Amino acid sequence: MSDTNGGVHEPARQSPRHDPQAPAHPSYPDVDPRLEAALISALERQAAQVPFPPALREHIVGHLPPRHVRRAPRRLALGLAAALVIALSLSLTLLLWRPQPAPFPTGQALAYQVERTIPAPPSLSKGVSVIALDPTGHHLVYEPVNQPGVMYTADLSDPTATNVLAMREAHSASWAPDGSALVTVVTPPGAAQPLLALVPYGKYMSPLGPHALAADWSPAGQSITYVTQEKGPAALWATTRDGHPTHLLAKMSLSLPVQRLLWSPDGKHLALVVAGNGPAGPTALSQPGRAIYLMDRQSGRLQELVAPGDFTIGTLAWSPDSRLLTYERLSAEAGTSLQAINVATAQTRLAIPIHHALAGWSWSPDSHTLIYSDGGALRARTLSGPRIVLPATRAQQTFPNFLRDGRILLLQSTPTGEELVLLHPKTE
Repeated sequence: MSDTNGGVHEPARQSPRHDPQAPAHPSYPDVDPRLEAALISALERQAAQVPFPPALREHIVGHLPPRHVRRAPRRLALGLAAALVIALSLSLTLLLWRPQPAPFPTGQALAYQVERTIPAPPSLSKGVSVIALDPTGHHLVYEPVNQPGVMYTADLSDPTATNVLAMREAHSASWAPDGSALVTVVTPPGAAQPLLALVPYGKYMSPLGPHALAADWSPAGQSITYVTQEKGPAALWATTRDGHPTHLLAKMSLSLPVQRLLWSPDGKHLALVVAGNGPAGPTALSQPGRAIYLMDRQSGRLQELVAPGDFTIGTLAWSPDSRLLTYERLSAEAGTSLQAINVATAQTRLAIPIHHALAGWSWSPDSHTLIYSDGGALRARTLSGPRIVLPATRAQQTFPNFLRDGRILLLQSTPTGEELVLLHPKTE
């Protein structure tokens, strides 16, 4: 064989398997084709059951001889088959030795068990209408049922010792992504318009100056978004933690009074809950929600996601993957239900009837399971993945909150009083 310079090279010594001029597979003149075909077929069936990557499967199966070859001595054919079985076994061993992510087996469940109980502060023990855990899972804010507009904050490590009055005359409160502060809208006595206020964790609120009907943190937590609606269409603004500077984000062709804002976790959509007809102001904030609009952040387009009907809208939350917007739907005729809408299709994904009273809900960190309290009975609805098994109890369990690590915090009422309970999952 000549190279490009006219030189001559002696061919390298190779076994028949590696000789480029040799046949792709060795041939043997005396092999029984039926025996050989049976052995090869068995090996191919076994290889088909192994979850090999395509390249590795092709490599192994490609070294099997063709089924129709000339005969070889039976002993040689059996030896070849044994060698192939050994090679297949070694390849399988090496493949399975590598760590592979394994999904939960079908039917497997996550059984939740009580990890510990935490004493509740006295103001929380008298009943609450709202409990919200901050995104880091360290702090909580709550509103006693007999003190509307009054909210307290506490540290989960010792809620009794860290319990602090945080705000009064508040309409809503939203945690910063890092759990360092809340933003709220308050209406002090005699105020003509609600005011934007900041609540640093562990401290009392301080007004930021601008008028605002509703507010929320930007998904990154670097700024505060709020809406004004003094005259004409609603306007969306952004400001810093100290209330300045402010800049206009968008003008929205929305004349109905805006009550609440809620950014999706990915920052692509802003949900707006609006009241019925009437002027914007403190009175509108105390009315029930009647419809939900969705604003696309990139285009600024506004769409009606939930049209007004013979129902009102209660609490509102996004799933962590930003695909589902969940809200409480209250109707005098149809009762209460928990609705989840796929924002990409505007179709209802879940409609869960509530038989008693909805007392809080939360999405799992992977957005696969919605957990909620129906009159104090804890329930779970799983969309995909392992089902959740909750501990059996006669106690009233309300306001469940998923932590980022999959644990659940809830308020439990027993004959001896209220306590906070942490549940942790264990694979069954």
